[in-house]
Amino acid sequence: MNLETQDQPPNVLLSLDEVGITDFRTQISISRGTKIYRYTTNIKVVINLPPSKKGVHMSRFIESISEILSSKTDSFFSLEEMSVQVLQELFTRHPFETGMITLSFEFFTPRLTPVSKRKSLENYQGQLVTYWKNGSVAHELSLGTSGSTACPHALANNPQNRTHIQRAYAELTLKGNTSEIPDMEIISKILDQSFSAPSFSLLKQEDEQWVVNRMYENPLFVEDVTRNLLINAAQEFKELELNIEASTTSLESIHKHNIISRGSTSTNPEAKADFETKRKE
Repeated sequence: MNLETQDQPPNVLLSLDEVGITDFRTQISISRGTKIYRYTTNIKVVINLPPSKKGVHMSRFIESISEILSSKTDSFFSLEEMSVQVLQELFTRHPFETGMITLSFEFFTPRLTPVSKRKSLENYQGQLVTYWKNGSVAHELSLGTSGSTACPHALANNPQNRTHIQRAYAELTLKGNTSEIPDMEIISKILDQSFSAPSFSLLKQEDEQWVVNRMYENPLFVEDVTRNLLINAAQEFKELELNIEASTTSLESIHKHNIISRGSTSTNPEAKADFETKRKE
């Protein structure tokens, strides 16, 4: 006899917003054109729990992930596609109203250094959150990396044209439907272009001079970086329906504190206005 204690009523008849698994690690392959990307991911999957049930069947969460990954003879087209399929599979095993899967990962892409043209493999911190509500799905993709900034205020007021420089960390978040989420390679380039100068894992001497010169030629406040992220993303993805958020943290070199900025925009003004109205409510 197999007693399903999870399906029994709890002592306290209250619903729960999120119940599930977290810190489940696995590898996912994504195929885009001729390129294959492999991600080592940390996965969190949660669903709502009605007041009539004591708990969820945890094994069904792992089974759903394993079933989807093992059923593919080749790679997925996107992480968004894989996430939707996991939630669909979980729904057949364990019906729910609201659910969410979060994939945390590192994204690697090749770059050429600016002068010596050496190959450098650059990494970006990524997170994809997929929301499910009664069968309707939406995604929130975030990608972040570090770059360099030079202070325009100090530069403008220094008679020897000197200023302080620092590393900054920027993150770009795009929210939309499955078909609207763009490639991470494009997002990574927007991130790099929004700093005073991008950072590189590998730099030869001539590349270092290029980065230093670029910073002095393009001094930016942390606020400028965030605005660059927003306008660059809005222009690049103007044909898509996306809500866009950006944030930047400047790891100050001459202060004991750091500086932050955050902002949002949209490729669709009406969607942006509707989003802001709902958030205020």
